[in-house]
Amino acid sequence: MTFKMKKIALATSVVVSALMLQACNDTTESTQVSSDSLVEAPATEVAKAEMKSLDVNVIYLDRRMLPPEAVLEVTLEDVSKADAPSELIVSQSMEPASAPPYAMVLDYDATKIADKHRYSLRATIKVQDQLVMTSTTSIDPFAEGASLPIEIKLDRVAHTKTTDSAHNAAFTDTYWKLMQLDGQDAKLGAAEKEVFIQFASDGNAAHGFSGCNSFKGGFEIDQGKLTMGPVAATRKMCMDGMDQEQAFLSAMGQFASYSVQGEALTVKNNQGEVVATFESRYMN
Repeated sequence: MTFKMKKIALATSVVVSALMLQACNDTTESTQVSSDSLVEAPATEVAKAEMKSLDVNVIYLDRRMLPPEAVLEVTLEDVSKADAPSELIVSQSMEPASAPPYAMVLDYDATKIADKHRYSLRATIKVQDQLVMTSTTSIDPFAEGASLPIEIKLDRVAHTKTTDSAHNAAFTDTYWKLMQLDGQDAKLGAAEKEVFIQFASDGNAAHGFSGCNSFKGGFEIDQGKLTMGPVAATRKMCMDGMDQEQAFLSAMGQFASYSVQGEALTVKNNQGEVVATFESRYMN
């Protein structure tokens, strides 16, 4: 009987030991799983930004002087979804202070660029929040064969003309195309170029194209009065435009007053007679 009890006690001890050993193994495995999870956790973190850059040149073909308040903006957008607005990747803006081309650098996060998505570069110029120029061609900077710098061409945006004085074109820093001279419709000059004049606000200097030659000179304005200083022109000879050029250069000496209504500039002589009319070309 005593021997039998000892066998039972021994068997019970073996079972208890086995259960304790299994519990230890489970704890070790649980600890190992938890440890593995801690090691792998960083793999789920958000990828860090990988900055790259795009070199861009923005141009427009019209001869014009942008006003001082003009703002050029270039954007890179994801245009993959046809039924949803484009997603902005990055934008860059500047105030153009000279003639084009305008060189810009767009720094973007390369981790936001997906292989199967479509992207487009877009450029605009606004004057006092009014769109005056925009790109009209979709340009994918990541397309095969694309080379740097990427050229973006701007086209003029047409606007409905207005005679509201709040929307009058500025007299200075505006590209004024000659429309009529001494009551006659103006013609294109040599090489089909427009006859125009620009009055710069900085330095009171005027310059333009008179039909065959370029010219420059000074001017003064005072409460609607306009006085032109001596005008100097290049001395090329052209098959076309010479007669109108001589008449235009001569007419500048008669400029005595001016008025701007909407997009139109009217210049009169001392007798109040209209000498020439012009239309602005940077706003319409």
